[in-house]
Amino acid sequence: MSLNALLNRPEQDPFWRRLLKSPTTTLANSLYALRSSSTPSSSPPSAPKNQPQTPLHIVCISDTHNTTPSLPDGDILLHAGDLTQSGSRRELEAQIAWLDAQPHRFKVVIAGNHEICLDWNFTSTSGSQVQQAVKEEDRQTGEGPIDWRSLIYLQNTSTTLRIDSAREVKVFGSPCTPKHGNWAFQYPRTRIGIWNEMGIPEDTDILITHGPPRTHLDLGLMGCEGLRKFLWGMQRKPLLHVFGHVHGGYGKEVVYWDGFQRAYEGVLDGRSALGGWVWLAILLWYGIIGSLTGWSGAGGKTIMVNAAAVGGVRDEKRREAICVDI
Repeated sequence: MSLNALLNRPEQDPFWRRLLKSPTTTLANSLYALRSSSTPSSSPPSAPKNQPQTPLHIVCISDTHNTTPSLPDGDILLHAGDLTQSGSRRELEAQIAWLDAQPHRFKVVIAGNHEICLDWNFTSTSGSQVQQAVKEEDRQTGEGPIDWRSLIYLQNTSTTLRIDSAREVKVFGSPCTPKHGNWAFQYPRTRIGIWNEMGIPEDTDILITHGPPRTHLDLGLMGCEGLRKFLWGMQRKPLLHVFGHVHGGYGKEVVYWDGFQRAYEGVLDGRSALGGWVWLAILLWYGIIGSLTGWSGAGGKTIMVNAAAVGGVRDEKRREAICVDI
């Protein structure tokens, strides 16, 4: 199966077919889902002790690709990139106008690999004929900087949202994804340490990246291993991590940073068949201990959201924004 087919795979196979195709991965996913359904949704240990009881309602969207879905109201609106399809300035400005008209108090956006008009390092000669035409069109217009209106645009930068006198929320956003074809903001997949070079603050509350970390809402293998490794290394985990890019990974999950989580990722990494069964045995052990003694959640937890708004073989499906309270 090609990479494009994986990125846009429309539906998941039935359980029995997945079990025959990959027994360790299928069983690991079942145990992971069971753990998620049996773990209390208490406040994460990484949250500030003085965090107010009133939650913030976060509206998450990504990969709109020129579409303008109806968005629910909320305190903060997050867009995780791929606003456009061909990456032209004209398309981008139309998306900005749509988002600017939304009622949310804070609106934070990042670019995606399709936003070639925002990547100064992207050259017209490195892309397809369509991409070259887009760059030439943008060059000929000769217009000034992008007017983001009421939107806060992040490009490997952070912003602090002052909710009220007692609460602030720090948000970091990056458009970077592992290289696939000739698109914007890409890095070699082997460059695992790139996320350590970003300068992401340790006290980040919300992390927005265009692409997912490996094995999380990424169809099992399309996410970035370096991003996942960076998250494990953070002393204080983000409360919320929003992304898109892999359209078929749409959904939400709660990640608990503990031994069970490491074992689950070990199974899905699939380095070897034997290694997969070993990690599955470790996963089962952690599952039994957790069920008997209670899940400690000592490493904190992060809500992960793949908010891709389009999906299907030809991006014909339309999905709703995913809402999260933190």
